[in-house]
Amino acid sequence: MNQSAKSESRYVIGPETDCYIGSVISDIEIIRLTRTNIIASGRRYGRRWFLKGLREELRDSAVMLRQLQKEFEIHSRLRHPSIAQVIGLENIDGLGLCIVQEWVDGITLHDALHKDDLNPSERRRIIRDLTATVAYLHSQGIVHRDLKPSNVMIRQIGREIVLIDFGLADTADYVEIKGAAGTPGFISPEQMMSGGAEPADDVYSLGVIMAEMTPCYARIARQCMNRADKRPADAGRLLRMLRKRDRRPKILITTLSVIAAALIAGVAVQRTITLEQAARDSDMKLKDLRARNTDNIALITSLKDSLSSVQGHLDNTRGKLAEITEYDNLRRSSLAQGCRMIDTKLTQADRKIFSKLTTIEPYNHKVLELISEMKTTVDNYCSSLKTSMLSPEDTEKLRLDLYNYQTIKISEYQEKWLKQINP
Repeated sequence: MNQSAKSESRYVIGPETDCYIGSVISDIEIIRLTRTNIIASGRRYGRRWFLKGLREELRDSAVMLRQLQKEFEIHSRLRHPSIAQVIGLENIDGLGLCIVQEWVDGITLHDALHKDDLNPSERRRIIRDLTATVAYLHSQGIVHRDLKPSNVMIRQIGREIVLIDFGLADTADYVEIKGAAGTPGFISPEQMMSGGAEPADDVYSLGVIMAEMTPCYARIARQCMNRADKRPADAGRLLRMLRKRDRRPKILITTLSVIAAALIAGVAVQRTITLEQAARDSDMKLKDLRARNTDNIALITSLKDSLSSVQGHLDNTRGKLAEITEYDNLRRSSLAQGCRMIDTKLTQADRKIFSKLTTIEPYNHKVLELISEMKTTVDNYCSSLKTSMLSPEDTEKLRLDLYNYQTIKISEYQEKWLKQINP
């Protein structure tokens, strides 16, 4: 780059911009070329790194260099387990100035959807995780502006999502390189016409992704793709809508279970009252017949047998009611015990591991280990219930309820841990 270009952009290439000091990146492999960028990978310290630079014909462009620097500056602010970690901005031999970031081993959400490799539960979980990640961006005053399945990675291990490509991201504190940006089909109408960077633009893109992935959130997706003043203002509000929608089936199932139990109990009580009344009536008739027909022994014996049968039905009804109550108590106690076990594990991890972390470097690894350990704990617990009186269907439902509870609790703890590491 010539001296005049440097002066125009006020962008200095040199040691001042190097954020990662270490050995030279080697084994560079070009992955693909876009309209403006070159995407590559390289190795250093035994690790593979993701490299993003400019095409050769654009490396002397002050505007493009400033755009690359802006992407790095915005991306480097972020510390979140579902956002690819940027390492530095370095001059790489043969590639020029490049953003260096972690290599995510996995496939894009676009490829996973194309292969139909995601079950309904995974699709809902990915939507919630992606929305939570974008909510974190909005809380930092950042708008991604290019949300689409090809910019979301799914890790091969753990199947967790990672948001990538902040080339079009923007914030209110930048007054340069503004304008309409995004991918047709995912960009909001108002962003396409006038540009800007509003959280509502990302909400529109999330609605498009939601509609493509599952009909479960169809109503919310339509609301996200409504006019800007009719859709959720940011991803945080959208996340609350999703959580409320996910809680509704559980509340409905619980309500129906309570109503069914109440109906069964009511029917049993009514039958008990009816049978007891029938028993009293039969006894009175028996006494009357004895008084009037002392010689009719056969008739008296028949009435006694009828009374015994009625009493047997009454005892059988009471026994079934007791079995229903006992089974319902067993399910409730199993769920409560599993929740307590999850709470205990998370409290121990918080006290022994995460409360002692002061930097982000070991955080992601520790979180992945914790998630894996928690999943194993839930699976082992549910497997131990196979020999109990619970049916296989109820055991599997218990497993899903505990997964949901574990996900919510880990998310709550993560907010605390991230605030602790980056107050």
